[in-house]
Amino acid sequence: MSVITMPRVLREKLGDEGVDALLTVFSEVSLNTRNDLATKSDIKEMATKSDLKEMATALRQEMATKEDIANLKTEIEKSKVDTIKWMIAFGATQVGILIAAMGLMFKFFIK
Repeated sequence: MSVITMPRVLREKLGDEGVDALLTVFSEVSLNTRNDLATKSDIKEMATKSDLKEMATALRQEMATKEDIANLKTEIEKSKVDTIKWMIAFGATQVGILIAAMGLMFKFFIK
């Protein structure tokens, strides 16, 4: 344990009891801080080389591969084509319905 020297100004202002109390607080803080710090053995237990390798392997497995990305692009392109097909089909249907409605209007109103 290191020795803390109190400056004369503090000793005069605080008195003997105040200085003793302050030194007690400092020593308690010092002990608590040391108890909270991780030791080398704690760190070794938490992260061994094999643990790090396992973590790296798990991360690699979760990452998307070039093949996954290519498949995703293909699926997106297919969905775009399907969407365009449906738009054309609905558009053609609407045009057909419009022509039929106009034909009926001409048939009934123009004789």
